[in-house]
Amino acid sequence: MKVAKAKSLWRPRHSITAAFGYGFSTTPLQTAAGAAALMNGGRPVPPTFLPRTIEEANALSERVVSAKTSDDMRYLYNVNATAPGGSGKGGAVLGYRVGGKTGTAEKVVGGRYSKDRNFNVFLAAFPIEDTKYVILTIVDEPKLQGSSRAATAGVSAAPMAANIIRRAATMLGVTPDFTLQ
Repeated sequence: MKVAKAKSLWRPRHSITAAFGYGFSTTPLQTAAGAAALMNGGRPVPPTFLPRTIEEANALSERVVSAKTSDDMRYLYNVNATAPGGSGKGGAVLGYRVGGKTGTAEKVVGGRYSKDRNFNVFLAAFPIEDTKYVILTIVDEPKLQGSSRAATAGVSAAPMAANIIRRAATMLGVTPDFTLQ
């Protein structure tokens, strides 16, 4: 993983490109863990494969985002996955309150951003009102069927996350509520 640029090397353009996700990178686990903190009330909890209670998890972290900011982010994620025109509406799942954020990055080819080679991600959270699960799906260089054009995350990675939620939610004990739709 790269180290952040020294302050003396940071230019205004770095702030501009970082605002829309360019110029730095994180691992998928770092991305999912960061999003989980935004969705869970503002507490970064170290990922583990071992079971632990909510109390044990909260003891490992301190709040880094206010509860209000977390509420606002859950609302925005939900709107993005459910509202007409939301880039993440492909991540919506009937019966479940899902929120999500798309990310479509142009890959660098020959020193320039390519218009037809993308790296797509969709970060889903559910149930959005009291988030317990975060899912990150990644699609490298997706193409629209029957086209050489690159597909956006909303039509490639978001439906993949929806399919995972559709299959896994009941196994995870999340009961569908069809009155939500």
